[in-house]
Amino acid sequence: MKTSAKCIILKNTAKTLMAGKYYFAIMTLIFSGMITLLFNRFTYNLNSRICLTLMEAFNISENSLMIMALSYVLPLIMSVILGILQIGMCLFFLNVVTGRPFYTFDLLYGYLHEFGKSFRLSGVLTLLSFICFLPSDIFLDIYQSNYRMNVLVLLILAGLQLVLLLIYIPVSLALSQALYVYLDYPDLSTTEILKMSIKIMNGKKRQLFYIRLSFLPLFLLVFVTFGIGLFWFLPYYHVTMALYYLDLMKPQNPS
Repeated sequence: MKTSAKCIILKNTAKTLMAGKYYFAIMTLIFSGMITLLFNRFTYNLNSRICLTLMEAFNISENSLMIMALSYVLPLIMSVILGILQIGMCLFFLNVVTGRPFYTFDLLYGYLHEFGKSFRLSGVLTLLSFICFLPSDIFLDIYQSNYRMNVLVLLILAGLQLVLLLIYIPVSLALSQALYVYLDYPDLSTTEILKMSIKIMNGKKRQLFYIRLSFLPLFLLVFVTFGIGLFWFLPYYHVTMALYYLDLMKPQNPS
């Protein structure tokens, strides 16, 4: 089946499945947003307090390498912990599309079941994103600090970001099914889960990239509604991704 045709079928099926279920999906998204907001606020305050304590105790400059490094390390660790929430998000929408009972507290699944494996899996995916977008983060930090940026440094950061982005896209697509695999095959190790995701996405990365790209116009329309449209867009997107995973795992030869 052509990618465009598959995309239309998946998205139409997602619309049908979500009929009458948007209330529960919106409640889940609000719950997720509240957890994320509180967690990020806690991380920011904790990071600021630690950095300030070290600066006062050891008379370290705010612009020292140690403080700059610490400002990345702690938020990274906290992002890994917060990333476990995505496992529960995948579970919620998998339950929606498979007709199983779904609850808002499905979001906490990764924290309540095999936290160690959930942490490792979230760590791999979070670290991948962190490394690949690090040049952009460094640029923003320098810009917000009101430093004059050397043109050569700017060119190096831009070039490095482009290279890393070209690496990130195919790798992230290859690992895109890892959370679903973890839910379907809880007995697999973290390494086996990642390998299985890479295997089932072999030859399918371009297809998934196209499907994700097809959501771009809708995502842009979200800004017209000042973000309110996200409550419709995100459930629609997540259900489509869950359907895509199930389609990937469907036997190609019934006999």
